[in-house]
Amino acid sequence: MLAKLDQYFEEVLCFIGLSVLAISVLSQVILRFAFSSAFVWAEETAVYGMIFAIYLGASMAVRDRAHIRITLLIGILPRTLQIIFIVLADLLWAAFIIFMIVQTTTYTQLLFNVVYQTPGLGIEQRWVQMFIPMIFCLILFRILQVYWRWRENKWQGLPL
Repeated sequence: MLAKLDQYFEEVLCFIGLSVLAISVLSQVILRFAFSSAFVWAEETAVYGMIFAIYLGASMAVRDRAHIRITLLIGILPRTLQIIFIVLADLLWAAFIIFMIVQTTTYTQLLFNVVYQTPGLGIEQRWVQMFIPMIFCLILFRILQVYWRWRENKWQGLPL
């Protein structure tokens, strides 16, 4: 059960986010052309669906090591230098993610001091913004998971 959750967590949530995006946009198009009217909330839900899908896709790419990397030079270096450069790049990436967790958490905490409702859905912005630091935590977890699995594999290969 945990293996399936590990494998499909981001995919399922990305599918939901992209489905919300597609349904919202499609309903807007149909209502505008057929009835010269539109839902007030559709554009906002489309934007949120796309934002969540993008962030979750970033987490999925970290898990699968599918982010764009320049590995041409890594391939010609000795194994020790390959590992050093890959780990250094991932440490910088992790430091950036930690910075983003701190900044987005601070921003979300500020939203708890004010009442800011979204214009279309009428929900408070803080509840929507809370997902961003959570997803950054998920990305950090996926980075650490790559190295945990590399250690479990007795340091074979490269953490790519």
